[in-house]
Amino acid sequence: MPESSLITDDVRSLVGTATAPVRAQLSRRAVERAMDTFLGMRHPPAPEEGQRAPGYALAALEPEPERVELPNLMPNSLLISNEWQFERPLVVGEEISMVTRISDINERFGGRFGYSIYFRSDVEFSDASGALVARSVRTMMQYDAADAREGGEE
Repeated sequence: MPESSLITDDVRSLVGTATAPVRAQLSRRAVERAMDTFLGMRHPPAPEEGQRAPGYALAALEPEPERVELPNLMPNSLLISNEWQFERPLVVGEEISMVTRISDINERFGGRFGYSIYFRSDVEFSDASGALVARSVRTMMQYDAADAREGGEE
């Protein structure tokens, strides 16, 4: 475990850093890929263009946006949470603009994983008019498995 925080001023300065907007179409094929992933290969047909798309269809777009490069401060990383928040239903065929932003960096001394660092990033999904459609909030943890406590006890 480090003697002091690994979150330097340079690391702290990443909070607020954002990518340029990336545009993608929520195509019927993207919706089908999401349905394959979440429902398995045997699912009802994907909605047609202009129809409402399931919210999880955003997962088919999320690998597309650029990511803000996170520093590798610890040897291991783990996705802690990925939350989706929706402002309105998605529509098959609409153009979506995505911006990824680092919204928080914090640390924890002790606990199951010993010293760990948490990076929270938001992906904002907007429509062609610029209105917010949805947001994905993802928390990644970096840690050193050598510092983990036996038995996973807090």
